[in-house]
Amino acid sequence: SSGINAEWPLRPGDQTIAAAEAVYKRDFESQAKDFASGNQGSLLGDIATMAMNKFSSADDIRTFIEEQLTEGRKSDASAAAKQAGILAQGWCDSGCTSTTARFLEGIFGHMNGGGCNDASVFCGECQSRAASYFARNQLPCCVEKVVRKGIEAYDYVIANYSDALESYGAAVKGGLSVSGLAEAEAIRDRVVEEFSCVSEVYSANRPECV
Repeated sequence: SSGINAEWPLRPGDQTIAAAEAVYKRDFESQAKDFASGNQGSLLGDIATMAMNKFSSADDIRTFIEEQLTEGRKSDASAAAKQAGILAQGWCDSGCTSTTARFLEGIFGHMNGGGCNDASVFCGECQSRAASYFARNQLPCCVEKVVRKGIEAYDYVIANYSDALESYGAAVKGGLSVSGLAEAEAIRDRVVEEFSCVSEVYSANRPECV
């Protein structure tokens, strides 16, 4: 493909897409190619190569999106956007921003000590210090509400789109180099381990408002 198809009638946003494509090709395409070629065998390099091979123009991107947007997915996306708006309004109305800021300041201040010097490595000392903070401080109920909604949304996606997600995952896996796949699996394993530790602390300390 070589850009917006002149035979297509212009729709809202087409001119913006065409302008963005022109800027990309003029200013960033060569950099993207250099990054992909210079990082062959790495996860990011492989993903960049796959993306550039699949999407060479705005038409390619639009076609891909239109193929994914079934009526069911459009309906789910609309419902999700509505729920997100309701949650956001409730968050603001309840003063949750300042409440959350105070809570986060407290828990991170408490965690910053002993052997916990990198919160991205939660399992171990950081997990222990977080648990000791929860022993005396409750997670704000407004935050708990958002967390529960997020969990419900995750469960819904898995229940309704697991086949599609598995298909996407298989396609990406098939395009990765041996070293890129090994890097992706190492990242996955670490994320799963860290999430398990976070989940353990959260599950043991859900607030009484639930």
